[in-house]
Amino acid sequence: MDDDLSMTSLLRRIDAICRDAFGAAGYDPASGEVRLSDRPDLADFQCSGLLRVAKQHKLNPQIAADAVMGHLADNDLFTVEFARPGFLNFTVSDASLIAQAARALDDPEAFLQRNENPQRFLLDYGGPNLAKEMHVGHLRSCIVGQALKTVLSFAGHHTISDVHLGDWGLQMGQLISQIADERPQLLQGEGTLAMADLQEWYPRASARSKDETAFRERARSATTMLQAGKPEYVALWQKVVETSNASLQRDYGRLGVSFDQWYGESRYQAALDGLVARLVEEGKAEPSDGAIVVHLPEAEKLPPLILRNSNGGYGYGATDLATIEDRIEQDHPDIILYVVDARQKMHFRQVFGAADQCGILGDTRAEHIPFGTVNGTDGKPFKTRAGGVMRLHDLLETMNRAARDRLEAAGSVPTEDHAAVAEDIAVAAIKFGELSHDRESNYVFDIDQFLQFEGKTGPYIQYSCVRVRTLLENAAKDGLQPGAPTTMGTGGRELVLCLDEFSAQLNRTIEARKPSFLANHVYKLANRTNSFYQANRVLSEGVAPAAAASHLALLRVAMQQIELCLRLLGINVPKAM
Repeated sequence: MDDDLSMTSLLRRIDAICRDAFGAAGYDPASGEVRLSDRPDLADFQCSGLLRVAKQHKLNPQIAADAVMGHLADNDLFTVEFARPGFLNFTVSDASLIAQAARALDDPEAFLQRNENPQRFLLDYGGPNLAKEMHVGHLRSCIVGQALKTVLSFAGHHTISDVHLGDWGLQMGQLISQIADERPQLLQGEGTLAMADLQEWYPRASARSKDETAFRERARSATTMLQAGKPEYVALWQKVVETSNASLQRDYGRLGVSFDQWYGESRYQAALDGLVARLVEEGKAEPSDGAIVVHLPEAEKLPPLILRNSNGGYGYGATDLATIEDRIEQDHPDIILYVVDARQKMHFRQVFGAADQCGILGDTRAEHIPFGTVNGTDGKPFKTRAGGVMRLHDLLETMNRAARDRLEAAGSVPTEDHAAVAEDIAVAAIKFGELSHDRESNYVFDIDQFLQFEGKTGPYIQYSCVRVRTLLENAAKDGLQPGAPTTMGTGGRELVLCLDEFSAQLNRTIEARKPSFLANHVYKLANRTNSFYQANRVLSEGVAPAAAASHLALLRVAMQQIELCLRLLGINVPKAM
């Protein structure tokens, strides 16, 4: 067997052997694809390609199976059986599972299939607006986006992330006008500006712009002067940017979310005139009822993308095209991922279609990574008890307090460690609660449920890891260390086979752009680990040292992979819980 292949997952090894056997039998090797068995009670892996071969060659599936199995006979990795109507069922030998676990003992990444063709990904996630604190609705974009970035980087891809701030447009003119009424000295560069001020003034300015014609006109005028570079307006805008970014970085930092670029929409404003003029000159955009638009193919059944409205103002269409153009020129991405609310689906179809049609995308591919809504236990969008939108900072504080209460009640963690451990638990509860759900579905954010140490929660998986680590430490005190695995024990087959799924689930996460595959894998692994832990004694009387060392080895391999998966999902494991 190829040396490189022998150092990878069991699934990949069996898949390669089976494809070769199909080819040697005179059939299409692609028909030899192997996957996890739908019936783990019957087999570990399965191949259903015999049905395709039988149809193509007008054969009985049994005859095709005999031909293929003739090339699989001399193999100590697995046993294989034919199952009607046309399946090959593979069962891995205990010896192969033990050898697989032994290889992973010192390197939890030993069986990963490394990406042979790394690509450059630019990920756009976050997207908060200036002057507004983030709320629960911002969770999905930043948590899913950060997890995708981490997983892609781990798999060998080059990644760049951009927060893409909403820092420009009419809302800035509204805010400047409100500040001129509330605290005019700020326009003269005097006084300080706090996030609490912006939280109060921003909604007030927005409401006045809707209700007061004179204020609305002042806001439009202020927007124009800001865009024209009026010094005192630009200085105030920069102060708003600094104040807002400090608040954003505080909340993102607690969630373990970071960005390589802190660009805002303002970065692209100077390019809009030239971009739109060029597209019109090239015949790719055209006037329509006083606006400038890009018409999309009729087959797409999409409205035209508006670049400039009839009042001469630029909308998101022009800004998004300018953003794509700038990103391609500066960062040269192969793929741009936009982790944005599913309600923007049509907008991104328009933008990507126009960018492709206008020659802006070139060889770069742009993808919208949509997500659903976060709901409360009443099934409606998550709110505070008072009925308002909960600030992300308040949610973090609420989760932290609840986690600390649990630690105080349990009494298993030293008091001086409560703050740090409670923060790890709170963040794990939030992030796993998000990432364990398919990003395209809506889900219920249940604070009490997410903080449980049992069930499908982040704290449960953290505790599973801490539990094994504690056992390893106690065993070491008794002079017992993990040794070369020699026996599977009760539940060992299931545990090692689950460990072997890691590479496949990592690939599924990347291909589908869904961290939920990895999150569900680590939950399954935690369950298998706990079952093995319960069924196989280590420190009890009468346990042979060799068996105890073997059991410790399997548990350490499992713990290492759990820690790795959690790290990829952005979750820390506390020292104690």
